[in-house]
Amino acid sequence: MKSITKRGLFGLLSGAALSLASLSGVVFAEDAYPDRPITMMVGYGAGGQTDLVARAAAQVMSDQLGQPVNIVNKPGAGGAVAARELTKAKPDGYTMLFQSNSVVNTSPFIMEGINFTADDFEYAGMITAFQVGMAARKDSPYDNLTEYLAWAKENPGSSFGALSPEARLYIQALSKQNDIDVNIVPLQSGSEMINALLGNQVAAAFSGGIHYRYPEELKTISALTTFRHPSAPDVPTIEEEGYPMAMDSRTTLFLPKGTPRAILDRLAEALAVAETDENFKKITAAADIPIKFLGVDESYNEIRSSYDKNRQIIEEAKKAAQ
Repeated sequence: MKSITKRGLFGLLSGAALSLASLSGVVFAEDAYPDRPITMMVGYGAGGQTDLVARAAAQVMSDQLGQPVNIVNKPGAGGAVAARELTKAKPDGYTMLFQSNSVVNTSPFIMEGINFTADDFEYAGMITAFQVGMAARKDSPYDNLTEYLAWAKENPGSSFGALSPEARLYIQALSKQNDIDVNIVPLQSGSEMINALLGNQVAAAFSGGIHYRYPEELKTISALTTFRHPSAPDVPTIEEEGYPMAMDSRTTLFLPKGTPRAILDRLAEALAVAETDENFKKITAAADIPIKFLGVDESYNEIRSSYDKNRQIIEEAKKAAQ
């Protein structure tokens, strides 16, 4: 029998250690995560509701993770530009997207050229709900959707501010069904939308809820969600006014496909702290933004359940807009 020398034994042990390291390198990397700054993209320009919540959430997560979470605004196509860029990022947890889940459960059914689906991403939690609605100036001669559509019919060529592809679809479908002529004004951020309303550049606009920061100047004329807004409980939903087009959306933390579950859980744990963080609550309360945290598994369930529902709504809206 051949004896093992000290040198041979050292070689065997070294080889075993290297093999083990190669097999568990991902685990070691996850245990050390994060060990450098993280980039958080936002698919809208600075100043809007998504950007506002993202910056507040990034601060909480930076404190929890022990590394900076840096915001990078990548506006365009209602978040689709940023989402497409995320699909090219490494699944290592250092590049993420803070965006409405509508970018995967609504936009792909509306916009041509989108080549990603909800299955092309991982999800590390959701933190706030959008009070999506139609907003107008406080002195506008209409207080609900029915009144606005009647006014628009009497004032052909009025302008409507559209912040996203679904915003265009909403007003196109409503215009077609009611035989009205509305000029659609594309907007890149919530702040642009606010300026367009306050500057009398548009008669109404699609809003993610940021208009609630201006209660003396702006009002909601329709809740585009399945629920009446806590900030405007007397305003009917779009479904209550006879249009089955209500869709809910939430701010979501997107990661590249293949990001390890351990990293998703780590990020979700950090995001969850925002729910009870006093500064985060102060910022969201000032803009009337409801906080509703969902963990990793709950987020996946929300994406799946809304995907088919929204696709059906959009297909019907497209038919109505033709």
